[in-house]
Amino acid sequence: MNITCRLLYQISVVAVTGALLSSCSKPQPVPSPPPGQLDKSPFTGVPCAAPCWYGLMIGRSNESDVATTLASLTFLDQKTIYTHRMQSMPSIDPSIWGQGIEITASCKYGQRPCLTIRVVENVLTEIVIVLNYDIELNAAMGYLGKPEYVGYRNLGAERVSCEIDLIWSERQLVLASGVFEGPDKVETNCGTVRDTGKSIPDLRISEVRYLSASAIERLRQTGTGAFFEFSGTAPTKQ
Repeated sequence: MNITCRLLYQISVVAVTGALLSSCSKPQPVPSPPPGQLDKSPFTGVPCAAPCWYGLMIGRSNESDVATTLASLTFLDQKTIYTHRMQSMPSIDPSIWGQGIEITASCKYGQRPCLTIRVVENVLTEIVIVLNYDIELNAAMGYLGKPEYVGYRNLGAERVSCEIDLIWSERQLVLASGVFEGPDKVETNCGTVRDTGKSIPDLRISEVRYLSASAIERLRQTGTGAFFEFSGTAPTKQ
């Protein structure tokens, strides 16, 4: 190979390598979930608006209703639905306990646990949905309107952690943030609610909880935090 050919060969190798590295360094698009694999019902009212969830109602639906509904939900991985029978758990009135079941399931999109349902004495008492998509409080309020209350709860004794909750009493609905861990994050987030009585700006919602009126009232009376009438969000800290 003469000098000219060798030089052209080296240039072509460098060019191809550079192109490959450039394509690898570009952020790859995140694939969108297939239709029907996200539960947007709490924020759309489809197929029914809270306090209804896919035809289920806290305090009205029973174990059979729950089983029929779960079998029809396309966003759930049906193979992951698990029922655990328990001898004692809080009933529709959290101060009264009875026999019941706890049903858990994972979502197809994200392949992680996303649903917990509790039925006590054959009465549906609680639905908890762990969201597998991002939604902020302002977007949620676009459909639900303003909540009645905002509050924070300190979680656990071994770790410094907390969460922020928002309550729509008539809808029997509670939206919860993710868990904030560590002194700095707790003070920045839950500390803002404590000091201002307002939600933090751009709060990301992580869980949706359908609860009984008695359970919501007990939540408001938590001894590990405080709740305030909702009056908007606190100013963004500079």
